[in-house]
Amino acid sequence: MTAPPDREPSGDPPAGATVEPAGPASGVSRVGGTAESAGSASGDRRVGATAGAAATASGAPRTRAAAERAGPDTGDRSGSASRARRTGTAGGSAASRSGRLAAGLLPAPAAVAIALTGGAGSAAQGMVNGALAQRIGTPVLAALISNGVATGLLLVAACAFPPVRAGLRRLRRGRLRPWQYLGGACGALFVAGSALSVPVLGVAMVTVVQVCGTSIGGIVTDRIGLGPTGRLPVSPVRLGSAALAVAAVAVAQSGRPVGQLAVGLVGFVLLLGLGLAVQSALNGRVNLVARNVGSASLVNALVGTSVLSLASGVFAAFGGLAPHPPGAGWWLYLGGVLALVVTGANLLAIRTLGVLRTGLAVVAGQLVGGLLLDRFVPGATHPTPTVLAGAALTVVAVLLSGVAARPRR
Repeated sequence: MTAPPDREPSGDPPAGATVEPAGPASGVSRVGGTAESAGSASGDRRVGATAGAAATASGAPRTRAAAERAGPDTGDRSGSASRARRTGTAGGSAASRSGRLAAGLLPAPAAVAIALTGGAGSAAQGMVNGALAQRIGTPVLAALISNGVATGLLLVAACAFPPVRAGLRRLRRGRLRPWQYLGGACGALFVAGSALSVPVLGVAMVTVVQVCGTSIGGIVTDRIGLGPTGRLPVSPVRLGSAALAVAAVAVAQSGRPVGQLAVGLVGFVLLLGLGLAVQSALNGRVNLVARNVGSASLVNALVGTSVLSLASGVFAAFGGLAPHPPGAGWWLYLGGVLALVVTGANLLAIRTLGVLRTGLAVVAGQLVGGLLLDRFVPGATHPTPTVLAGAALTVVAVLLSGVAARPRR
């Protein structure tokens, strides 16, 4: 019997009817609307699960294919993000370099070149001050004149340039202890002590002992963190580079006359060399606070000039100061200008290199600068093979100290 037209058919299939299986793509059953809806939902879930499993199994290739199907916008966004990450990394590196420069940290090769220049300037300063000392007959007074010229130029710079005055204000507000401003006194004492010791020991012995003291002082001051770089470890390579520098100077000075060996005076010169390392460390600390090379140089020059004035008074009181007129020669007073070059180079280099490596680079610059002066200045002595060998050894010592300063990975 046939059902009335107004009666809805049952959801169950009639007897004998065949139900077609739902296709994997459509998920649609051929039976009734309710079965079709259920099959569609179930098929969607199966398709989603199958696609998820396939994506998980295929990994990155499936992801790239999906990105390609998603259209060019997705790829553009991915490429833009990658470029942004690369740009951010490059920007971070540039910011890091800018921060190092702002903190006074130069690239190591640049700092070594500056220290070498300062050493060459020191050789020229020694030649000029030596000529002035011969003219007036008193090395201490010649050093006082040189320091006085440097102090006068720096005072003019302080009046003319606001950054120098700003650095002095920072020093006034800083928390440095009073003894940390006395770096210039060590340099002045070395000049006065050399005037006493050179006539007895000779230039060669005083130079070798001074470099030995400076090398030892550089190792000690770096180890205790007296300089602006903080504490630096003592390593066999650093010790070897310092010993090589002393040997290099000994080789360079060989053949020159050596005075009568006085153990007490040798120890005194050794202490003077230690004082030069302390001077570099303290001046570096002052520059770290002032953040201006001119301000730190002015403090060094004022202290040094004061000590040399006192030393000149002591020499005059004991009859050891009988100056002669220097005569003509404007270049005799260039020692003060060269002193500014030497001090400024040390202040710029020590923040990056430390006391020991800066001192070794300065010694190398002194020997190389001395070679150039002997070669091109009329009337100067020609360099001997031992001087050439000593200069080469000091360069090797500077390179060794640079290897020791590289951080371990």
